[in-house]
Amino acid sequence: MSRATRTRAHHEQSNTPQGAARSVPDGSGPADPRKRETLKKLAAFGVVGLAGGLGAAGISGCSGPRAPADAELKAEVADANVIVCILDAARADHLGCYGYPRDTTPNIDRLAQQSTVFEQHFCQVSYTKASTASLFTSQYYETHMVTFKRDLPKSKFTLARGFEDAGIRTVLFTSNHFAGPKTGACHSFRETFTPREASKAKREGERRRGPEPLLRLVEGWLGENGDSRFFAYIHFLPPHRPYEQPGEMTEMFSGQPSPGYHEGKYHPRAYDFPIIRRPNEDNPALTPPDMPVRDWINHYDANLRYGDWAVGELERVLREAGLLEKTILIITSDHGEAFGEHGFVLHTPAIHDELGRIPLLVRFPGGTRAGRTASLTQSVDLLPTIFDLLEIPYESRTIQGRSLLPLLAGETDRVNDYAFTRALFDWEKYMVRGERYALLLYGNGLWRALYDLESDPEQKYNVISQNPKVARERLEVFRAFAETQYRPMMNFLDPNIPATPFPKAVQDDLESDVKKELRDLGYLK
Repeated sequence: MSRATRTRAHHEQSNTPQGAARSVPDGSGPADPRKRETLKKLAAFGVVGLAGGLGAAGISGCSGPRAPADAELKAEVADANVIVCILDAARADHLGCYGYPRDTTPNIDRLAQQSTVFEQHFCQVSYTKASTASLFTSQYYETHMVTFKRDLPKSKFTLARGFEDAGIRTVLFTSNHFAGPKTGACHSFRETFTPREASKAKREGERRRGPEPLLRLVEGWLGENGDSRFFAYIHFLPPHRPYEQPGEMTEMFSGQPSPGYHEGKYHPRAYDFPIIRRPNEDNPALTPPDMPVRDWINHYDANLRYGDWAVGELERVLREAGLLEKTILIITSDHGEAFGEHGFVLHTPAIHDELGRIPLLVRFPGGTRAGRTASLTQSVDLLPTIFDLLEIPYESRTIQGRSLLPLLAGETDRVNDYAFTRALFDWEKYMVRGERYALLLYGNGLWRALYDLESDPEQKYNVISQNPKVARERLEVFRAFAETQYRPMMNFLDPNIPATPFPKAVQDDLESDVKKELRDLGYLK
């Protein structure tokens, strides 16, 4: 097994935040030279290599010498298709391949044996629309600025646009309008199949939001277009609420206490830093299901089993079409889900690992490169990784993620020292997630917490007063990160600095059926 796939002990050898140049709103533009002073100051804290993460004008992925391991991997996938498959709201710690003892994901667990499994992978934003924008643009929230009411400008470079520019066919299949062409980042696909098309493909007895109609559309499209090289984005709704899995899946876990469950675990008093907002009947995104927490978790796990069934069906469709061993299959999520830990429910306002830590599996043709890595990775890393693997050119000055190609090729065992996750609503929050410590910051510039993940993996105890030096270092890391964003968020560091306003909203009018679907999913009133 290569160095890249060995599980690493939790430690921090250096402190290297990442972030591309602060860009103009359309995602272009060089780094602000004023940021160089910040880099010099950070050197005093042992923060090395930051300049490499600031981005540089030019084309990446198509020049310079290639290491033998790098070249060998690239040769293996030279003509491969790519599928990114999303399970909406899947938190990593409820998958069997991430250590969950309940049988929620037998198909994904089997595929994990043939994949590189990223054990410490994090999303950038805590809800679908903005998180998908980060995946598609390789930019953080404060640079792509996609909000509930603001869409991604059509001029932005995305995964789909890069593939199309390279002459590779692109297609999107989605069960969530927030991961669709009308409401966010998915506007550059040649073909799109949205909940509207899935509804038309639904057969009698099938669930309206179930994966069956979407899988039928995938199978039909591959039957007609599988001879062409393609990039497909497939977004299944399970395990996102409402939980509409088949009854036999619900019965699998009904009435049982979930692994790790105990009374009081999901009450804010169980945590040392419970600054919360009460459930709000006027905002369904902040209101938990009307059932006991134990039953809620059982329904979530049953719905995750439904999503896993869909992944198994996707594998079958690819195998029967003769495409499985011609395709890089990436399985991940857009965000996790909170059941009341740390006083938060569902996902939009939550920030801790139950929300930020998501699965990432990469299966190469033939099941090669199987193994596990504990290196910190992020959703923004997928775009440069995919394009570097396939030698598809892209402008590095618009990219804020780091290519995982050296990690996959076994040339290094780390690419990021920190991951950055953003939460909205309540009081806005950021989590600066390292391997040993995680720093929580609130947008009012006052409330902060530091968690020692080695002794406190559930992030219960705020140890910021016992570790002032560690806290200061992480604050400087966040400052450097913030200064690389188009919308610097210094309000998280200083209560006297107001939040930078967003530019004018850019959003198409939504049709009534799209609004209804988003309302049913808890996104709109």
